[in-house]
Amino acid sequence: MSIARFPFRFLWLTLLLFSQGLVAADLATLLERVGTAYGGRQQLATATAFEQYGTTVSAMHRQPGRIHRAFQYPDRLRIDVRYGEDDRELRVLSGASAWQQGTPVTGARYDAMLLQAARLGLPGTLLDHRDRVSDGGFITARDGSRLRALELPFHGGLRLIAGVDPDTGRIVESRGIMATAAEHDLEFATVYSDFRTVGGRLFAFEETHYAMAGVVGQTRLDHVEVVQQLPEELFDGTLPDRPGPDQHLARR
Repeated sequence: MSIARFPFRFLWLTLLLFSQGLVAADLATLLERVGTAYGGRQQLATATAFEQYGTTVSAMHRQPGRIHRAFQYPDRLRIDVRYGEDDRELRVLSGASAWQQGTPVTGARYDAMLLQAARLGLPGTLLDHRDRVSDGGFITARDGSRLRALELPFHGGLRLIAGVDPDTGRIVESRGIMATAAEHDLEFATVYSDFRTVGGRLFAFEETHYAMAGVVGQTRLDHVEVVQQLPEELFDGTLPDRPGPDQHLARR
């Protein structure tokens, strides 16, 4: 190496390492802002489970449905929707096992439930895997605003992207992406609004759901209950009829 070229290469390497350090510091600051917006790290670590009750509208159903979600961080999920006496959707995730309508599922349907759990677990999903979170720069939200993108790859080809309002630290949009053998990956997105604090933790009471580019539904919560632990029976997909959507809350 010539003496004349050494200072230039040294300067280039120094600037590269310095810029990488700035990016890492900026990412860490943004993650802390997100954690604070949702109640702080200590509160998020304490409030590890919740139940949500509300109404959902789906493009696949003719009438609104009553929805019950039970979630135990990080990978216990029960979604029970009643559109009528004879029209019900039940999805249950318990770690490596998943069921739909009481029948075990694998593959893409299992991956879809993992994405749902990861998105319900926000922002803990990002904070607890911060070493794998990357800064996706700025993205354009559905309403045209600019959001900071935080991206987390997991479980093979799955990717979770959180769109963060840089001013408030709130996650106002999430995108779950499933890699496929086809030309385009599958993308499921949710836009969040009407933020309220329950049990010291921030929740979005209004959600608009997208599949690829189109709106496929909307969920409106009317009640959220935060707890430390939920019964394991809630996440046993072999027991699809116990408990029902409103029975568990009534028992407590």
